[in-house]
Amino acid sequence: MYFRKFAMAVAVFAAITVAHAASAADKMTLRKVTDDVYMMENGRGSSNSTFVVTGDGVLVFDFDVRTAPQVLAAIRKTTDKKVRYLVSSHSAGDHATGAWHFREDNPVYIASRPQARDLFMQEGREFQQRKEAGREGYKDAELVRPDIAFDGEMTLYFGGLTFQMTLEGHGHSTGDTTVYIPQKRVFLTGDLLDTEIHPGQGESSGVYYSVVDGWIRILDNIMARKLAVDTYVPGHGPVHVGRGVADLEEQKRYFVTIRDEVAKMVQQGKTLEQIKKELKLPGEFAKYKRASRLRNFIERTYYQVQEKGW
Repeated sequence: MYFRKFAMAVAVFAAITVAHAASAADKMTLRKVTDDVYMMENGRGSSNSTFVVTGDGVLVFDFDVRTAPQVLAAIRKTTDKKVRYLVSSHSAGDHATGAWHFREDNPVYIASRPQARDLFMQEGREFQQRKEAGREGYKDAELVRPDIAFDGEMTLYFGGLTFQMTLEGHGHSTGDTTVYIPQKRVFLTGDLLDTEIHPGQGESSGVYYSVVDGWIRILDNIMARKLAVDTYVPGHGPVHVGRGVADLEEQKRYFVTIRDEVAKMVQQGKTLEQIKKELKLPGEFAKYKRASRLRNFIERTYYQVQEKGW
C-alpha cells in the first residue's frame, strides 16, 4: 500500500514537473527590432508575436492564447499607450487565438477574409476542443473573431506610421497575411518565414493546408517587390535584424531543395517512408531545430509532388 501511494505521488509530481517544463519552455523574450518595434520570441520555437508602439497606441501582430499575457505584460512595461489594433498573419491557434487577453483595451482586430472564415470553421472547432479538454491557456479564454476582414490589400494609417497589409495567398495557410511598415523598414511575415527552425506543415483540427508551390510563389512575389526592408520578422525562430532579403532567399532555397529532392526520389520509385528516412538536407540547414517538423513537411511535399506531377 505504501509503495502504491509513493508511486502515485511520484507520478503526480512527474506530471506536474512535465507540465511546468512545457509551460516554462514557452517563455517569451523581448527582442528590439528597431525603434518602437519589438518582437517577442518564443523560447520553444513556437509562435512569435510583434508589437509596434506609436504616439496613438499599440498595434500587435499575432497572439497565441497561451503566451499573449506575456506579450501584454511586455507592452505595459514598454509604454502606457493602449493596444488599439490587432492583426493576425493567419488563423492557426498559435497566431490568432489570444485576442481575448487584450479585451480591456478594446482593440480593433483585423484579419484577411480566409482567416475569418477559418476561425468559424476548423480553427474555431480546434479552439473549442482544446477549451473543453482544459488545455493550458484555453480553459477560461474565449475565441475572439476579427472585427474587419479584408481581401487583397488594406492600408492602415496609425500613429504616424503606415501599415500595409497584404493577403499574400495560400502558402503556409489558406490566407497568409503580411504587414509592411515602410517608415521602420520592417516587414512582418508570419509563418511565411521561419528562421533557424524547420517550418510547420500548417494543421488544425486534423486539417492540413500548407501548399509548397504556393509558399515558394509567395516568397518570389514578396522579393520581386524589392521593398526597402532591413528586417523580415519571422513567425517562428529568432529575428535577424538587418539581414534583409537574405532570410527570404534562404527560406525559398529550403523549400526548393526539399521539393526537388522529393521529386527525384519519387522518380526513383522510393516510398514515402524511404524518403523520410533517406532525405538529407545540405549543411546550410543543419542548424535548424525541431527536426520532427521536417518529416511532416516531407510528407506534405510528397503528396503534392504526385498531385502536381513535379
